[in-house]
Formats: sequence, C-alpha cells, structure tokens
Amino acid sequence: MKKTLQSLTLAAIVLFANEQAKAQGCVAVRQMGGINAMSASSSYNLSKGEFQVGANYRYFHSWRHFVGTEEQPQRQTLGNAVNIYQHAVDINVSYGLSSRLQLNATVPFLETERSQTLTLTADAATKKLTRYSVSAGGLGDVRFGANYWLIKPENAHKGNIMIGAGIKLATGSYTATDDALQTDGTKKNVVMDQAIQPGDGGVGFSIEFQGFRQLHRNIYGFANAYYLFNPRESNGSFKSAPKAGLDGYNIYASPDQYFARAGLTTAVGKHQNLAFSLAGRFEGIPAYDVFGGQVAYRRPGYVVAVEPGVTYRKGQHTFSLFVPYNFIKNRIQSAADIADQNLQNSKITDPTKYVHVQGDAAFADYSISLGYSYRIAKKAKVPTWKVN
Repeated sequence: MKKTLQSLTLAAIVLFANEQAKAQGCVAVRQMGGINAMSASSSYNLSKGEFQVGANYRYFHSWRHFVGTEEQPQRQTLGNAVNIYQHAVDINVSYGLSSRLQLNATVPFLETERSQTLTLTADAATKKLTRYSVSAGGLGDVRFGANYWLIKPENAHKGNIMIGAGIKLATGSYTATDDALQTDGTKKNVVMDQAIQPGDGGVGFSIEFQGFRQLHRNIYGFANAYYLFNPRESNGSFKSAPKAGLDGYNIYASPDQYFARAGLTTAVGKHQNLAFSLAGRFEGIPAYDVFGGQVAYRRPGYVVAVEPGVTYRKGQHTFSLFVPYNFIKNRIQSAADIADQNLQNSKITDPTKYVHVQGDAAFADYSISLGYSYRIAKKAKVPTWKVN
C-alpha cells in the first residue's frame, strides 16, 4: 500500500504541477492558474486547513511566422520577422476547505519584449530595415478558483476526477505603452501590441477538469483541460486606424482561450520521489468567443505540442521541469480576416478573382517551465496534561 500511495502521489504531482497554458508569441494565450496549482504532498489532495504555496517560471522565444499551418520562411530571409521574448512568474496559493474542496489563487507577473523592424524614410531607396525593441510588463490578470474531487481521496487510491471553476480579473494592464521607433527616426509613445500586454482587459470565468488513473503498477494516465470564457467583446484599446467599412475590427479583443493535456507518468527510485511524464498538449485562442460580440481584433490560432517532464519531491518540497515542444502551429482565420475578405470580395464580380485574407502570427518552437511548491501541513495536536 505504501508503494501504491507513493506512486499515486507522484502521479498527482505531475498531473497538477505547472498546468498553465503559456503564451505562444503573437497568438497571445495567457497564463492560466485555474488548473490546480497543487504539486507537493504526501497525498494528492490538501487536507482541511492545509495550505500550499509555490511559484512557476516560464520562458519562450517566438520567431517563426505562420499563415495557417504554412511557415513563412521569407520573414527570416528578409530579416523582418517579429521576435517575442517572454519571462513570466506565477505565485500560487492553495487552501483546503476539506479533503475534497480546495481554493486556489494565482498572481502572475510578466515581462515581454517585442523585437521588430521598419524602414526609415532616409532608407526608403535602399529598403534597409532597422530593428528596434519595445516591451511591456508588470502584474498580469489575477485568478481565483475552486476545485472539487468527485470521489473522496481517502477512498480513491487508484484514480480520481476533479472539476472546478474560476474567475479571471482584469488586473493586468492592456494599454501599456512604450517608445516605438517611427519612420522619420523619432520615437513615439504608443500602446503596445496585444501579444505583449500583461492583461487582456476582460473579466472572465473558466471551467476545468482533471483526472488520473492507475494503469499498471506505478504507471498512471492523466488528463486535464479548461476553457476560459471572456464575455467582453473588446477592451477599447486601438490596434490601428480602422479600414473603411471595418469599424471595430481595429480594437483589441478580450478573447476566450482553451487548453487540454493528456499523457502518462511513472515514478522511479527507491522512494519513488522522482517522476517522469510524457504528454500531448493542445492550446490556443478561438476565432470567435462563446459569449459576447465578435467585432474586435485578435490573432486566433493553436499549437499542438509534445511535453516531456520531470518532477522531484523531497518532503514537503516539490520541483518540476516541463519543456513542451510545438510540432503543429496554426494561425487560423480571425473574424477580422473574414470581415475584410467579405468586404473585398463584395466588390469583385468575377468569382475566380476572389481573395483570401488571413493574417500571420509568430510562434515559439518550445517553452521552458520551472516549478516549485511547498506544502504547509497541519500541525498534529499535542495532548496537554492537567496537574492536580
């Protein structure tokens, strides 16, 4: 039984450690802390009155441009690819209201740099490109959530299912500005692209699922997913001046987002404190929200990744490393693309000359996620003796 519980513990550790979606570059998938932040314990759940605190660090560099699933290698050849570098830290706190119900809070901080090019007026004849960088950072969108185990953990040693719900606040700036180079060589303070904004400007709510099952001895299967609903149509910040007939599509959206993950994990070593996992991931931003209007600008798309991971537990401490590699990158048509396409084609009488409008986006090949958490266990009651 002890060995089974140790394996179960590590299966849960890998399942619950570092389950946030990560920004992928120009497709601004925000970090989500609603997926349970628990990752270190002698059991896979928090007991009543127990706390767990931790932090997750993530990094990525996006630079490959795609239209649909087709890479645009000419962006590298021409030297005008947009490069995005992001560092993000989530501070996580979880509390057990009971052995089945936990409350979670996540406070994210981000720092993102965007490197891009333009042709100065003085270089118009030679078409020489000048590269410059802008950045935005600070507090992101704070999240709160509650998760509930469907089966009492005391009675579920080989598997369990958790469901949850959460709320995302609009605490992160979505109008952050920086000094951007202009074609005349001067700099102008302007609102940054939505891909590097710390927040999206919307109050959203999420639904979540997590589960794991023992398959054979210390081999476990696991799965988890969430969907973030962002009902606000747009956040009011302007991308650019509107095109004629396309009013509203120049204002940044507060988009929905989604994430799913499933895989296998196994524990090794004498005390089975070291676990390895391999999972598949699917995450992205849809072209249309489930609730709210659609007249706004976003770069929708998704990535499919293979994610190796390793987790180590020592007492109440847990350390984890996950490196998802994106082998499918897809920048899908947005509502703005389709509206522009329909507007242009409405002016064309020959169907053979209809145009297809679809923007591009830069994606990261991989990201790096480092996690740490500490379980603050309840202190055992010490009996007191009354001396007469």
